Amino acid sequence: MNIQQLETFIWVARLKSFTKAASWLNATQSTVSMRISELERELGVQLVDRSQRQIQITGKGLDLLIYAEKIQILVANIRSQVGDPKMVTGTIRLAVAELIALTWLPDLVSRLSGHFPNAKIELEVGLRGNSYARLKSGELQLCILPTAAPAKPDFQYSQLCDIQFRFMASPDYKHSPSHRFTPAEISDMPLILLGPNSVVAELQYNWFDQNGVHPKNVTQSNSMEISAGLVRSGLGVSFLPEEYYKRDLDAGRMVPLETVPPMPPVSFSAIFSTESPLYVHNIVEVINEVAQPQPQTSTLP
Repeated sequence: MNIQQLETFIWVARLKSFTKAASWLNATQSTVSMRISELERELGVQLVDRSQRQIQITGKGLDLLIYAEKIQILVANIRSQVGDPKMVTGTIRLAVAELIALTWLPDLVSRLSGHFPNAKIELEVGLRGNSYARLKSGELQLCILPTAAPAKPDFQYSQLCDIQFRFMASPDYKHSPSHRFTPAEISDMPLILLGPNSVVAELQYNWFDQNGVHPKNVTQSNSMEISAGLVRSGLGVSFLPEEYYKRDLDAGRMVPLETVPPMPPVSFSAIFSTESPLYVHNIVEVINEVAQPQPQTSTLP
C-alpha cells in the first residue's frame, strides 16, 4: 500500500462517495475506485460496501481509517519538521470570515504562498456548515472567525484581535445621539442578522437572551456588505464593525446606536484541530504576523 491509496481511502470514507472523493482529489472516478480495490486486495478484506445507494465503510474499513489518518498526519509532520517547510505539498484549505477577506487576507495569501510554494491554497469566504466538524474531519485545515465562549474541546485557539462592532442604522432613523438603546428597544427594530452559522449572530442572540428579550423582526443575510447596504437603504438595523465602516459613519450614511448594556468587542481567532499536522502551527505563526488589530476602512467613498 502507499500514501496515495490511503489518502484516497480517507476521502472516500469522509465523503461517502467515489465521485465526490475524485472531485476533491482532482482525480478520475476510475482512479479512485482502482486505488480502493488495490487496498482491498492487498489487505484481503472489504473496506467499502458498494451494495447500497450511498457507499458505506465496513468495520474493517473503519479500523483502517484510524490508522490511515494517523499516517497522514505523521507524513505531514515529517515533511514540515524534518524536511524544508517549502516542500509541503497538497492543499491548504482555509475558511475565513468576510471581514478578514475584505481587509488583510491578500497579505496573508501572499505570505503563505512564499512559505509553502509547493502547496495549493484554497479559500472559503464566509462559513458554510459546521466549521468545527469540518476542521475535525480534515476538510479544512484552519478557520479564522469570531469566537464565542466557552471554547470547544479538541480545538486550539490563537487569538488575533478584538474588533468593536455596533448596531448601525440609516440616518433616517431619528433618535437623540445621547440615547442608549436597551436590548428590548433594539429587539423591536427590523434586524438584519448574518446566517445561522455566524458566530456574530450567535453573540447577538446571546446578548438578547441574557437580557430576557427576543427579536421580533429578523432578516437573515449571508454577507456583511449586503447587510450594510440594506442598512444604508433604511431597511433595518445591523451589527457591523465600527472601524471598517468609519467612512459611512463619518459621511452620515449610517449612524451608530449606542446600547446599554454595551456590546463587548468581538474576538477573532485562528482555530484548528488539536490533531492537526505540525505545519498548521507554521500557518498560525504567519497569520499572527499578518493579522491587524484594526481592519482597513471600507473602500466605499
